[in-house]
Amino acid sequence: MNVYGLFGESLVHSYSPSLHKLIYQKIGLEAAYQLFAFPPTQLKQAMDGIRTLSINGVNVTMPYKEASISYLDEIDLFAQKLGAVNTIENVNGKLIGHNTDYDGFGLILTRRGWEIRGKIAVILGSGGSSKMVEAYLMDHGIKRLYIVSRNPERFKNTSKKKYTNYEEVQSLTGDFLINTSPVGMYPNNKATPLNEKTIKRFDRLIDLIYNPSETTFLRLGRENSKQTANGLDMLVGQAVRAVEIWENCSIDEKVTEELITEWKNQQGESL
Repeated sequence: MNVYGLFGESLVHSYSPSLHKLIYQKIGLEAAYQLFAFPPTQLKQAMDGIRTLSINGVNVTMPYKEASISYLDEIDLFAQKLGAVNTIENVNGKLIGHNTDYDGFGLILTRRGWEIRGKIAVILGSGGSSKMVEAYLMDHGIKRLYIVSRNPERFKNTSKKKYTNYEEVQSLTGDFLINTSPVGMYPNNKATPLNEKTIKRFDRLIDLIYNPSETTFLRLGRENSKQTANGLDMLVGQAVRAVEIWENCSIDEKVTEELITEWKNQQGESL
């Protein structure tokens, strides 16, 4: 039986084991999925442990999506472009990095029919998840993109993309406001990266956080009649793609839709 898992620093909020169990049941796969939480100082030992313990593959979450790259034997071209990995496969002791978050994020938009082309978007956060969202938006024709960072001077602006800080973002207006930061994640549910006044100036809000299912950020958007989406679709989408990589298989889109429906029903969340 193959063994998979999740690498992260704090994983008490993670739904991944339950979700992967559901995926394995759907496709008739005998496999186990475990959580591996550890501090940043133990990242090298954890990466070595994939080989030592013959773990077949792992997902990678904050804060290791970028830091883990230096310990890999190979990284696919797409993950290189994004500068972040969230999926590692162990091929006979050779660790290969991939990024399936891109496909997962796209699922949030396509399932709702939200068009990106010609729109203005603001991304909160500048880490690995932010880079993935940036790549998706750029690939799908975003007109103008603002990326909010605590240290925007570290980055280079382009004709379509500008880095800014959390003070300046309060004067921006746009179509999409996307939170890729951990602000609002369990157990700090009451926190929000932006205040209600700023949130009101955007039409659609996306929060990559999925626990809680409605963050304070999204609640403020809903209460002001904004369209909102959390990160559950992305969680399911990236997990399905990871299993496809690990098992070298193809999972039908209908299965993904069934997984989303069943998972959200289990969590008591309406579609």
